Amino acid sequence: MTRSSPTPDPDPIATHLARLRRRAHLVLTIEALAVASLAPLGVIALFLIATLLGLGGWRADLIGLLALIAAILHARRHYAPPLPAAIDRRIEHDSRLSHRPITAFEDRRALAGSASLTDSLTDPLTTTLWQSHRARTDAALRTARIGRPTPDLAAHDPLALRALLLLALIAAWIAAGHQAGPRLARSFDLPRLFPGSGITVQAWITPPRWTGEAPILIKPSAHPITVLSGSSLALILTGGGSSPPAAAAGPHGIRFATIANGSYRATVPLTAPTTITIGPFWHRIARYRLIVAAPVPPTIGFTIPPYRDPDGKRIDFTWNVASPYGLTGLDLAFQPASRTPPGKPAPRTDHAAVPHPSPTHGEALLDLLESPYAGMAVEARLIATNKAGQTGTSSPARITLPAPILHNATAQALEAIRQSLALDPARHNALAARLATLATTPPGPITPGTKRDIASFAPRFAAGTAPHPEAQLWGLVQRAEQGAAFRAAEQLAAARRALEAALNKALAGHSTAATQLQKLLARLDAASQAHLAAQGQKSLTQAQLGTMSSISALAQRIADEAAAGDAGQAKADLAKLRAMLRQVQQEKPVSAAEQARQQAAHQAESTLSKLMREEAGLMDRTARQSQPQPGNQPGNQRGNRAGQPTPAPDQALARAQQALQQQLGATATSLAQAGIPPGPQIGQGQQAMQSATASLTRGDAPGALPAERAAIAALQQAQSALQAMRTGKGSGSGPSGLGQRASGGHGQYGNQNHGVIRLGRAGIKSDARTIQNELIRRDAAPDLPPPAHQYYHRLLGNDF
Repeated sequence: MTRSSPTPDPDPIATHLARLRRRAHLVLTIEALAVASLAPLGVIALFLIATLLGLGGWRADLIGLLALIAAILHARRHYAPPLPAAIDRRIEHDSRLSHRPITAFEDRRALAGSASLTDSLTDPLTTTLWQSHRARTDAALRTARIGRPTPDLAAHDPLALRALLLLALIAAWIAAGHQAGPRLARSFDLPRLFPGSGITVQAWITPPRWTGEAPILIKPSAHPITVLSGSSLALILTGGGSSPPAAAAGPHGIRFATIANGSYRATVPLTAPTTITIGPFWHRIARYRLIVAAPVPPTIGFTIPPYRDPDGKRIDFTWNVASPYGLTGLDLAFQPASRTPPGKPAPRTDHAAVPHPSPTHGEALLDLLESPYAGMAVEARLIATNKAGQTGTSSPARITLPAPILHNATAQALEAIRQSLALDPARHNALAARLATLATTPPGPITPGTKRDIASFAPRFAAGTAPHPEAQLWGLVQRAEQGAAFRAAEQLAAARRALEAALNKALAGHSTAATQLQKLLARLDAASQAHLAAQGQKSLTQAQLGTMSSISALAQRIADEAAAGDAGQAKADLAKLRAMLRQVQQEKPVSAAEQARQQAAHQAESTLSKLMREEAGLMDRTARQSQPQPGNQPGNQRGNRAGQPTPAPDQALARAQQALQQQLGATATSLAQAGIPPGPQIGQGQQAMQSATASLTRGDAPGALPAERAAIAALQQAQSALQAMRTGKGSGSGPSGLGQRASGGHGQYGNQNHGVIRLGRAGIKSDARTIQNELIRRDAAPDLPPPAHQYYHRLLGNDF
């Protein structure tokens, strides 16, 4: 068996040299191309400078194209590929090798092919010399290398015009500013070789329908345009000839529908970012970069956490919301805060809608007595829903809900069943048994109709066929608690809802006829009287009659404001009307004794109004009496004080003042007999009248004026106190203007002039006195609302 001879290993020096030659060839080629491209690059630089300076156009494009072709031909003629000898010399130059070692490496021993000298070649000395020569050559080539390309541009551009062109290009770019991009883009437009060069494009974005926003016209721009997801882009092309130009939305084509000859339309739904292009690549008619953004859910939070309202029946809270697309709903979601035992399902979350939520911030009063969690500690969250159907949830807040006040034992038992069902629906069977027992033997007195309804509901509840069992249980709780008055309360609530619905329709643009509004108001009035009668009150009190009159006037005003288009004021008045209707719904019956007291208070108010008018007239007569008589000097008005005789006392004024004092005393006596404390104001008025009588008896008319002013102020305070007591709106601090600082302003009584206006000290013939008398007359009008009294008192100042 013969063994094949092994392949000899390649010479490592030869391999290294071949690699160096390839690199040197590339470096020399780059240098030759760099030198040859000086002319074409100079032409391109001049073309860009002219374009940036606004000198472009088809003539400049043509000249630039011809110059570029000539420069390229010139570069082609002067370009020569590197020769092998030049490649070797570049390796030796970059490696700093002397004596041309590459040529020496390729040398062969002389006479190697002559047979006659074979003996001499095998001479040891010759062989040693040859090997030493090759060793020196190999050592030199092992260190050989190739540097980076270094074209000799200075030899071909001795004036350094390349640097001048670069500086000019930078200066032209800065001078062009924001027009640099469009100018360069226009310079590269190809000629319009096809018809349709006069096409105009109209484009607009139609936002989603739920935003309620109008379409937005857009123009082609290099900047991106942000639109909402679900929007659509409408395109209309005119002047397009017999066929529309090519158009695409990203990778997908756009199909146009023909509107008329040369006019086309297309609609593109926008669900993802895309670029709309119209026209072929060599001639773009329009281009739009569209960024599609998803709608942002609302952000909501409590500014004041929920707390119990002072009335003990509602919870109050304020919120702040950020929603760029408005709100369609705002709910308060809550569930028991207690921890659910392991293995049991968590109680369901209850919801209460906030009526007419503002899209920025607001305050709400919610009655949650109907919730099965009433009286429990709950964890509440606000849930805001925008027009896109997205929701935002606030951080939780803890509150103990108000509990319904129940006195009837049957109502209490039904409420316990309702709460147990809400907390643990798995106890349904046990609760059904308790309800069946309660239906047969109710623990508290209930009407026969309520007992029948409980007995009818119990088997349906046990079978699980009763819809909304918690709501039905709440209705039974109310019927058991209210007894016979339940029906009347339901009718009043229905009348309330009908009136509010009609006014809401008026706000929405549907006019409400005056006759229909009067019918609804009459229905509300009748339902209110029936509600109070069912609770034992035979007739409406004066305060209740005033409330119903105010409701009628306010409802008519809301309808007029809605018809006039004043929606903002109409909504504000509607909120006031809801509060008044809620007060009527929650009105408690007034006993016969209380009605008698209110009647006595109303009669006393009328008497005090009459006394104020008569006291004001008496003060005018006293002021006239205190004026200086003709022929007297200013210094002798005080009679014996100036050494002159004392004038005769005006007994008529003194007697009139004494009569007013007696009438005020009789009023105080009648109030005390009706069980109403007269109050300190009436006593102050009597003292002031007594002081005025004494001054008038002495003939000191100027000295009686301060006492008369004090008497009028005391009568006003007494009247305000009686009216506040009768309407149940007393503040306990008295109206501003009665010796107190009014809110607002910087003066002693809140006026903006930092001064005090004292009408009571004006002269009898002055305009101020005329204004004072008119204010007193208006303040003395019967059934004047307390805010009006406070306003008149503030105008009259501290003297009254």
